[in-house]
Amino acid sequence: MERLAGAAVASCMILLLLLVPCAQFQGQPPEAPEEAWAEGQPPEALEDALTMLLSEGGCGAFAALVARTAGVGDTFREQIGSDLGLTILCPDDEAVGAFVPRFHSLTVDEQAGLLLYHGLRMAYSEELHGRVYWLWEVLTLDGEQTLIINHYRGRAILSPWPPSSQNEARITKTVVDDDHLAVYLIDAVLIPTESKKPDFFWDFLGPFLLVIAGLLAL
Repeated sequence: MERLAGAAVASCMILLLLLVPCAQFQGQPPEAPEEAWAEGQPPEALEDALTMLLSEGGCGAFAALVARTAGVGDTFREQIGSDLGLTILCPDDEAVGAFVPRFHSLTVDEQAGLLLYHGLRMAYSEELHGRVYWLWEVLTLDGEQTLIINHYRGRAILSPWPPSSQNEARITKTVVDDDHLAVYLIDAVLIPTESKKPDFFWDFLGPFLLVIAGLLAL
């Protein structure tokens, strides 16, 4: 019962983020069209809905950073309302706590970029990414940065692309799996690859080698 109740609450929060009234909170759907209802909602309500959703999923520290960093929450909510939706890779509280000193040493732009790096430009359902048995490249919200999803022994492992360090994270829990929003708890903070000049090997041969590696893994 608790799991069903939690899922119902999460669904209502997603509806709020999509600017659709939730009967549980409103009593009855309003007579006015959706646009009029949306105009009457304070920005704080949408911000609180996203923060609560992430916090209840086990990543309250990450949610707090998102709420305090200008533009990040707005970008997440805008992507949730898009046709493709949003995936949030949410580092757990232990991982964020260990990373906070380094986070505060970053510039404002670097802080925003790092947080947006944990958002993917599509709502990847658990079923969808679970079908992938080799390396899979996905776009993040941080410009044109990409991540690699690699399934190994039944676990999804995330790492930057092109590889710049041993930084990687594992998906430990599915928090939300919805058409417009997917949230996964991960065990480490992901660090974007630093910008650099084009590299022939990684930029041109790298994707080809990924395909070969995937075929060999079958």
